[in-house]
Amino acid sequence: MNNKQIELENYIKNLEKKIPKNLILKKLSNKNINIANDYLNSGDKLSFNFSKLTSHFGDGWDYDEYPLGYLMQNTDDGSTVGFLGTICSRRNINNNNVVCCNLVHWYIEKDYRLFGFAFFLPLLNKKAIVYGTTPKKTILGIYEKLGFEIRIIKYSVGFSINLKAILSKNYKRFKISIVDQEKEKFLNVNDKQIYNDHKNLNCQHFIVFDKNEVLEPCYFVAKKVKRYHIGVLDILYISNTKDYKDFAPEIFTKISLLFNKIFIGQRYFLDEEMLKYNPKSLTKTVERFFPIKSYNNCYVGDFIYSDYVLFDI
Repeated sequence: MNNKQIELENYIKNLEKKIPKNLILKKLSNKNINIANDYLNSGDKLSFNFSKLTSHFGDGWDYDEYPLGYLMQNTDDGSTVGFLGTICSRRNINNNNVVCCNLVHWYIEKDYRLFGFAFFLPLLNKKAIVYGTTPKKTILGIYEKLGFEIRIIKYSVGFSINLKAILSKNYKRFKISIVDQEKEKFLNVNDKQIYNDHKNLNCQHFIVFDKNEVLEPCYFVAKKVKRYHIGVLDILYISNTKDYKDFAPEIFTKISLLFNKIFIGQRYFLDEEMLKYNPKSLTKTVERFFPIKSYNNCYVGDFIYSDYVLFDI
């Protein structure tokens, strides 16, 4: 254990001592999730609108080890004073089977916000990647002090029809098919898991085929959303970005026409991870903070298992 880890461990021990004995965290399973949903929809008390929580991605979860979230309760009067949701999934990352935990719906009532850090303490020793996709800037300091990395995620929305691409010799080279029972056979083992975990959710699943049979089929997961008051097709997952980078203008033009959306959004950490289909002048990009705790040096690089899928945010 290096000095930084020892310092973090001592810091956490000191935090634990500061939590009043009358404040406890209650785990939520898929059987009592209604308790959290009732609290999150308790009207003007919270002054926020929260989407309804759902179970973890996939089946066979141990909800004691990986609960759906934690309610903070005041044992003096039995009241609930806060909540943090934890939406888990199983991923194959760098040939490692890893549990991922997406933090959602963090809320704590004003009189208890001094102890908001208590929600994060049970997560620090989890054998899982833990990350927040929509954190408030005001709580980034808590993440940093608890050993999370603060990364920068970029989100770009652009006019996705490329007129030059329509005249390109490669335009007719690619075919896009919606994934169904017949097309599912073209997905590899990992992508089949993604498809089965998401096929009943509000997502669009499709495969890009290379008619020349040079490139392997490319699996996409997307979602129709509203951004900046316009309809956008958000790309949530692409199975093999590198092979298709040179053909992004042709492919995204076809995707736009298929789904009748002339704007496409992408999230990425590095510029080379983005499929560029039009000049920057036709694209708007914003940056967001992305706190993450890695596990076994594994990170998430996409947003397919997150609140972006489950909720309209």
